[in-house]
Amino acid sequence: MAALKAKIEVGTSLRQALAEVGTAWKAAVAGQPVEASDTLCFVDWEALVAVLTPKRFDLIRHLRREPADSIRALARALKRDYKNVHADVMALEALGLIRRDPDSGKITAELDQVASIIKFAA
Repeated sequence: MAALKAKIEVGTSLRQALAEVGTAWKAAVAGQPVEASDTLCFVDWEALVAVLTPKRFDLIRHLRREPADSIRALARALKRDYKNVHADVMALEALGLIRRDPDSGKITAELDQVASIIKFAA
């Protein structure tokens, strides 16, 4: 099985991201093949670290080693407050960095790696 990867770009403006989406959209409408991308774009470093906090990084690493049956089980395993873990799971799931099965509630992190590009000058 191929390694599952995500890409994070720091220093991408909303205008740049929208232009890339627009280009891909036009190509798809024209019937041209468009390569799927799992790229998370952040305007600056502060935006990235506001989302990918040390606690959330630890949560992803834990789930990579040991999936959890529920948020409550995950909070117990991490020795953290349920409310905070719930907020972290919701944020990371929305970004596609973790997955929660809608039927069983099981939470997993299937990524093998996250590659980042940090642009110092836009």
